[in-house]
Amino acid sequence: MEDEGEAGASASNSYNQTPLPLFNVEIPEAVKRAENVMFTIHTSVPGQEKGHIVLRQFEDFEWLHHNLIVSNNIEGVIIPPLPVKPLSDPKSAEALSRRQLGDHTRVLRGDQFETDCKAFQKYLQLMLCHHVFGRDKNLASFLTDNEAPVRARVNKGIMNRLTNALDNARKGNHKDVDDYFTAQRHFANEYSKAAKEASLNFNKLLVAQWRLSSQYRILATELTSCEAERDESLVKLNRILKLLSEGCEDEAACYELKSGQGEMTLGLYFDLMARYSESLKDMHFRRTCSLIEFQTAEKAVEKAKPIKKAALQEVSDAAKKSFEASSEQAKKEITSFTQLRLLNSSEALSKYAEIQMKISQDFYSQLFHSRKALLELQL
Repeated sequence: MEDEGEAGASASNSYNQTPLPLFNVEIPEAVKRAENVMFTIHTSVPGQEKGHIVLRQFEDFEWLHHNLIVSNNIEGVIIPPLPVKPLSDPKSAEALSRRQLGDHTRVLRGDQFETDCKAFQKYLQLMLCHHVFGRDKNLASFLTDNEAPVRARVNKGIMNRLTNALDNARKGNHKDVDDYFTAQRHFANEYSKAAKEASLNFNKLLVAQWRLSSQYRILATELTSCEAERDESLVKLNRILKLLSEGCEDEAACYELKSGQGEMTLGLYFDLMARYSESLKDMHFRRTCSLIEFQTAEKAVEKAKPIKKAALQEVSDAAKKSFEASSEQAKKEITSFTQLRLLNSSEALSKYAEIQMKISQDFYSQLFHSRKALLELQL
């Protein structure tokens, strides 16, 4: 029995000392099944060829996120944000497409599951690399068990949201005792505004490219709507219009590709940082709540009668210890978040610029040939 206990302890120590991430994950595809979008997750252990392939839907991710939060101490922790739920209803997807591109558009955007795959893959990678969540058994089970964990409904009612909003309004502006955190909390608020604005404006750019593509396709159709007749001048005109139509189709395809790839690179980064900025603010809010509890406990000790003072002093000491631990952890998290933000921005901007240049060069060649054919047309 002692040998078994020692073996178990040894295995546990080995598990805790293994460098993060413990798993490599990839989400190559997602398919619509009934009313749900099912993500295919490939999981492997670094250095091992054999892995796991599991299917998970959004509610499984949501339940995992809930369990990771409630099963760990998140004081001072910036929690990697969960992506939004994918649109699985065709009518909702079509309505969104028409809202973005206009009611009269002839181009409807298809399912954006590729973008969703990248977003949820990034979420899992962030969790796996996080020192608090990376070794959680819930995460390991989620990635390796064939069947998804049995889940309960996560309470997201209006009363919870209202309570959180009131708490933020009441405690969010509480004066801090540390100038460093005063500055960092101000930065978090300003960064959140900037990140959300950047994400919104970049999405407007992507939608504008799709709208422009739609107009090019409409123009291409109109240019070829005339029927060629025996009249020689109309035949020549139709040849010209056909070449112009082909050029419009090329431009339409170019803008669609630019928009799609922009969403997969810089769009994903802006969206991630906009959601991460809320996690950053939430971390500061939790630390502020811890500070308020400590200050309240201190005041209670000052006003306490001798018979109760010892018990209240223990409460105050525990609150102080919790607040100091939260502050220490928060400083480490802020440093890690800064590094993550800078590294991801560099990668996203470089990839975006590289892909956009390649697309422009490829379609420039096509337009150059269309122009050459137009100039060489014998009229």
